[in-house]
Amino acid sequence: MANREGGRRIVRPATLVALVLSLSITLGSLLFIVWRLANPSFSEGPVAQVDSASFFDGATHVDPPRQLSEFKLLGTDGEPLGLTDLKGRATLLVFGYTRCPDYCPLTLKDFTRVKAALGDSAEDVNLVMVSVDGEVDQPLRLRDWLATFDPAILGMTGAREEVRRIGEEFGLYLANSSQPGLLDHSTSSFLIDRDGRLRTTFTVGTSPAVIVDYVQQVLN
Repeated sequence: MANREGGRRIVRPATLVALVLSLSITLGSLLFIVWRLANPSFSEGPVAQVDSASFFDGATHVDPPRQLSEFKLLGTDGEPLGLTDLKGRATLLVFGYTRCPDYCPLTLKDFTRVKAALGDSAEDVNLVMVSVDGEVDQPLRLRDWLATFDPAILGMTGAREEVRRIGEEFGLYLANSSQPGLLDHSTSSFLIDRDGRLRTTFTVGTSPAVIVDYVQQVLN
């Protein structure tokens, strides 16, 4: 225990011992971690067998599939575009906006990779981004921005409150960011089947190969 005598801070021997012991344990742990990284083949004993399917691959099933309510916004051609127009194909959909500096571009690039991997089957898949920033993302602006990833990506835009209402069924989070001009929003993407039912949710950064697997299951 530390104490003060004559205005000076006195550190008892027991305190010093505890401090040295704590530092030694911490240093030892760090050295062991470094050694393990340098010796990946080392085995401490039998390794438990774990079913690889139990690992989270970024996809969450919606079971049973959830029928989505009809909604309609503006397409990039300025004409109404809604869920009914997307039916008949599988749909990969994400909520985002053109000023997004990180997650939206990442997801759209992954969408283009999914499309490439699907080959001819991509004709049966809609790629869609619903803008959460309708005041800025007018149809032509949204069209031109999406075209930098793939002209085939469909854009939908409208009043923020309307988009917020539509997003409730997807668990959309949307709020003003502390950074001027930016928005905080949820970054998951969604797989909708040919009948307008939500089938799977993907966390941002899910491998395109994983998404392709789920899309093909819906198509088949």
